[in-house]
Amino acid sequence: MRNFPITVHYLEIFAKEDINPKSVVQSDLKILNVKKPDPAFARWFYRSVGKKWYWVDRYYWSLGEWEEWIYGSNISMWTMELLGNFIGFYMLHPQSEANIEVAYFGLLPGYIGGGFGGHLLTNALNEAFSMDATRVWLHTCSLDHPYALRNYKARGMKVYKVERDVQPIPDCCPTSDAVV
Repeated sequence: MRNFPITVHYLEIFAKEDINPKSVVQSDLKILNVKKPDPAFARWFYRSVGKKWYWVDRYYWSLGEWEEWIYGSNISMWTMELLGNFIGFYMLHPQSEANIEVAYFGLLPGYIGGGFGGHLLTNALNEAFSMDATRVWLHTCSLDHPYALRNYKARGMKVYKVERDVQPIPDCCPTSDAVV
């Protein structure tokens, strides 16, 4: 296990009217709600999107742990498809006091840089507010894509806390440019 120092940014937004929307207009681009997320599908998306960014908090979870988290926490999942192929996802986690966390959000490799992230985040924030959220929040760290923080801010989210931390990364994970 290797430990890497990271910076964690926590961001929030309080009203649908504060969203700075971004859209990609393509007839073959769809964002769909996964009505009852299959734990294996959710785990596949989490691992596929997060592998390069060292998402390890749920990487080694069993399917039972995924099932318990998804169904026990009322998690909702949305996928983005282009030409019938999955290209991104997000998961919303309702919490107390009308807070909703964007628990996971990201694009599969090869689809970053085409504006899809801004479009998907706009949808995630709109969906959270349609669920009667009074606050939508998320966190990102310095191991995430270099444009992640910029995208969150561009959509109208504001940083409310910054922390320094250490991210343990299993020895089995290759070291990328993000951590050297």
